[in-house]
Amino acid sequence: MKLQNDLIFQGWFCSIISQQSILKLTSGWSVVPSRLPKNIFNFTVKYNNTLPTRSNLHQRGLSPTSDCYFCFQSESLFHIIAGCQTYHTQGRFTWRHDSIPHFIAKIFQSVPSSTLYADIPGFISPSVITDDALRPYLVLHFQNK
Repeated sequence: MKLQNDLIFQGWFCSIISQQSILKLTSGWSVVPSRLPKNIFNFTVKYNNTLPTRSNLHQRGLSPTSDCYFCFQSESLFHIIAGCQTYHTQGRFTWRHDSIPHFIAKIFQSVPSSTLYADIPGFISPSVITDDALRPYLVLHFQNK
């Protein structure tokens, strides 16, 4: 029960920190464009036309087709990031998302005198100590505390 209360407090604390950070980042970002060198600013505004997607490469004559390798629809930047249905059905977005917690879990797995719970395949789920309603991605539990 104490561990569950500690996790609830930790979650509350982290959400307050992230909310405050987002507010400061948002207000800070409003002045960033005016301080960027002109070429960097232009790149950030026009990134969709400069990154090597298949549709951009096809327009420049560097690719024989603008079609996505997986679903054969036009491969724009938006399509790569969130629109390819084949990526969705094959679980590639989930894999990309889970790769970061998996990397962190592999690092924390070797911490001595501790048990790692992770909400990713291959690890013990944190729900065994926190219940499903309060399931964080990673919990590192030290035996001596």
